[in-house]
Amino acid sequence: MLFQGKSELVAELFERTANRIRLNRTGDTALIYAKAIIHDIEEMKSKVEAEATNNMAISIAFADPGVMWYCMPRLEVKYPKMRFSGELYDKEDILRLIDEKRYDIIVTPHKNGYGNMSSLPFLKDNVFISVPTGNSLEKLDSVMLEEIPAQPLLCPEIGGYFIKEMERVIREKNLRITLVKNPMNLTSHLIRSTNFLTTISTLSRELRNDGPDRKLIPLRNPEFSIRYDLVFQKENIRKATIIKSLMDQ
Repeated sequence: MLFQGKSELVAELFERTANRIRLNRTGDTALIYAKAIIHDIEEMKSKVEAEATNNMAISIAFADPGVMWYCMPRLEVKYPKMRFSGELYDKEDILRLIDEKRYDIIVTPHKNGYGNMSSLPFLKDNVFISVPTGNSLEKLDSVMLEEIPAQPLLCPEIGGYFIKEMERVIREKNLRITLVKNPMNLTSHLIRSTNFLTTISTLSRELRNDGPDRKLIPLRNPEFSIRYDLVFQKENIRKATIIKSLMDQ
């Protein structure tokens, strides 16, 4: 086959026989250069995309501090050249926050339907009751919040989804549990120095050491077993995929 023209080869690249066609020596040479060109194009594409990712900034709003504390350090370590900003949101209308482009992505408890927004399943979290040695609950493998006898329940004054759900369940079921809210450092001190019960979640466990004399008992209430979704506009699918990559760790 003969190629010619301003940007084409003037050369025969193939040998033909009755039953087959194959590259000749000139074609073999052309193939080497063609492969090199394709490789360079792929390498250019990869480097351009990597550079674009390095310069990317992603703003994220979280429904709960536990999931924020879990995600932000991991994102910064995994993507050191990217810029992440994370903060808690205290509004129910997440679709409006996304629509107004206040955030690229919102990490929110799963629900059915997000209007015209896109979503991806993300992390799961569960709440535990931290029980000191000798407490009557220590022998249980799991517990419902309503099964806990009347007593104070230490609670870090950090806000977020789980605390609101805890308050709601206690109020609606008229439970005899009193949430004792204090700043995080004081709560941590009381956990180690008193026999009060307290709460902790799977995602926040690594940030708090309750000491060796406590057992973590899962709460069976469905409100305290949550899957978080990533909610975003379709144009931010690439950013959402980057956040979702934390699940691959």
